[in-house]
Amino acid sequence: MNPSQKSVLSIVSLQVQTSFQSVPLGASCVVSSVRADRDLASLLDIRLAEFSFEETQLAGLSVLDAGTVLSHRIAADNPRFAGFSVYAWNRLVFEDTARKLKELVPGIVVFAGGPEVTASPASFGNNFDYLVCGEGEEGARSLLRALLEGTKIPEAIMSHKRFSSTDFASLPSPWLDGTADSCIAAKECHGALWELARGCPYSCAYCYESKGEKKVREIPLERLEKELEHFVETGIERVFVLDPTYNANRDRAVSLLRLIEKKAGEIHFNFEVRAEQLDREMIQAFAKIPCSLQIGLQSTNQEALKLVNRPCDISLFAKKIGLLNDAGVVFGLDLMYGLPGDTLSSFRSSLDYAIGLYPNNLEIFRLAVLPGTSLADNAESLSLKYGAFPPYLVESTPKFPQADLERAGLLARACDVFYTQGRAVTWFLSSLHPLKLKASQFLQDFARFLGDPATRSRFDFLSGFPADSVAELDQADAETLQIDFLKIKYAEKDKGYLLPALCDTIRLNGALTRALAEGDATELSLSYHPDDLLSPDAMDLEYFSDSAYMENCTVRVFNGKDGPDIEVK
Repeated sequence: MNPSQKSVLSIVSLQVQTSFQSVPLGASCVVSSVRADRDLASLLDIRLAEFSFEETQLAGLSVLDAGTVLSHRIAADNPRFAGFSVYAWNRLVFEDTARKLKELVPGIVVFAGGPEVTASPASFGNNFDYLVCGEGEEGARSLLRALLEGTKIPEAIMSHKRFSSTDFASLPSPWLDGTADSCIAAKECHGALWELARGCPYSCAYCYESKGEKKVREIPLERLEKELEHFVETGIERVFVLDPTYNANRDRAVSLLRLIEKKAGEIHFNFEVRAEQLDREMIQAFAKIPCSLQIGLQSTNQEALKLVNRPCDISLFAKKIGLLNDAGVVFGLDLMYGLPGDTLSSFRSSLDYAIGLYPNNLEIFRLAVLPGTSLADNAESLSLKYGAFPPYLVESTPKFPQADLERAGLLARACDVFYTQGRAVTWFLSSLHPLKLKASQFLQDFARFLGDPATRSRFDFLSGFPADSVAELDQADAETLQIDFLKIKYAEKDKGYLLPALCDTIRLNGALTRALAEGDATELSLSYHPDDLLSPDAMDLEYFSDSAYMENCTVRVFNGKDGPDIEVK
């Protein structure tokens, strides 16, 4: 049959941005599954319609305006069926898109699946004709077969029961069949999302998995090995590993790391792991490949952790993080504020604890009470108030009132700008010692500095941001803010004589990170020799300033053959 005579099926994805982490893998899996069904493929022209909020046509639009744009773009293909991959970030837009699409294309059948649908199908009303809960591959095929054959709609769909594909061997890989390769994020960003397993052995109350499938189903190693080889062949540079807890199965995790080292040792991988389950052998395996780990700490408040079923042995956690630091493995930590039982004070303590572990980055989130989770079920008994619409952010708790949540948000923003975007891990704590300030107090002061109209008027790169927000900055711009603010704080403590060493340290480390991350070359005029600034002595600014020899020199920092290099002129 000529493809033009087939009915068009559009599987629609809308991502927040175009990045290596935003390949629409869920939608791609559904497309691959339907294409692999010979009967369906003979009747359908199956298309992946991917969009991003960063697109010129969508950037900055309201929900209604975005829905109008998307509905017209989808309608241009005159589809008979349209399936939407629904997440918290696109739900409202997709609901409006579906309503308008039915007006533009009479007779079209619109259906939806994804985490939002699976978690709370009853909340979708009549915006979509059908909802597919659980894993979308079998659910979408079953629905489409019934619609095309005119048979009864599967009971699982009518009763909102979850579909679960029991045999990964029967599912096509969206990477190996070329579906995911065609995605904009994969092509433009040379990145991939790599699914290793489904299901989670844990039951964190705030997570969609809290009431999901507890049995972890692993994709066969044979398929994973072929996908690794495919990533190498197609020039993939970064891979974000999709596995709720990569090291839940310790032996499999180590085996995969060895396979990565053997097959794809030049690709950078991002993993999500549990710190408490790390061991020396696993950490050494991580150290042998280009990678970074993201680790959920969430809080050090034991009452809060208990209430969300997220136990953590803080002393064991610190011990395992110490092993990562000893091995030189790059890692970041996640914190969450607004948990039941948490307070602004305990959040500040969690922040101080986290920074004391020297993470490469800190990702800090306000609690979202996601529909369909155990936390949402218990929200009333916990007296949690939260938004009824995405992103479902907590608005107040008995111990964390709205005003304190706003203060915590400003503190989180300050940490993101100064510590994470400013890449301050190597020198941050040593810069605080002469000030005798905890990290949380310092960052609270920096939050005020960021919000000061005088600050925003002095720095052009802040002018485009609202007073209560700073989006992603270039590292060099963040460094400018760091140095300016530190000069103020050191003047307050009469420690100005330490600034030459501190500013040199910040500028040199910033140049080294830019050489590594962006490949940029930087020329610097320093008051100390770079070898001295990079020595352990420089960690103690007061001792260093008293004992080190000042030596004005010009250096060039660049990305050499074996990584960042320094040339003294």
